Amino acid sequence: MRRVVPLIAALALLGGCSQATDGSANPGGPTPTTTAGRPSGSDRPSSTATGPVDRPKAIDVAGVDPCALLTGAQRAEFGLDQPPQPNDDAPGKKSCTISRGDREHFVGITADTTAGVDDYAKSEGKVTRLEVGGFPALLVEADTALGLSCSVTVDVADGQVVDVGAFSLGEVDLTGLCRIVQPVAAAVVTNLDE
Repeated sequence: MRRVVPLIAALALLGGCSQATDGSANPGGPTPTTTAGRPSGSDRPSSTATGPVDRPKAIDVAGVDPCALLTGAQRAEFGLDQPPQPNDDAPGKKSCTISRGDREHFVGITADTTAGVDDYAKSEGKVTRLEVGGFPALLVEADTALGLSCSVTVDVADGQVVDVGAFSLGEVDLTGLCRIVQPVAAAVVTNLDE
């Protein structure tokens, strides 16, 4: 349900979207592991767990503008040729939609200080654990009534995530969306970490 409101807002802005780019959000990282639906017990990554979370550092995203997390050159590289559009923000959550002129798909970026990665692990769909720039992350693939989505949720601090999603109304399949979103998420994390 956490992705439904930003997805609806993003679908309303679907005046353009992004280009498929091969790549991986976990270059040199461990092999991703997959769980179906909700991970359980100690297998679930958590930024609110009692043990320490293995991340390079904590990044507070409270003041982050998600529309500024990709440079103009990066947006062009990913085929996101429409201006970034900030969405109506919920308290503690800022989001941005960046689209393509051909409406093939679009990318949404959310800086969320209201939920940890363990909350996103409860998402409907296929959940895969991976690493982005040294940060623990989840890859979530979903096919909903609102369309297809593949998102990378990055654990940047206790109780805070940056969620990067690629969405399509059927022009791009889930595999294609996951190929799109992973290098975008890697670029977002690199920019956030600078």
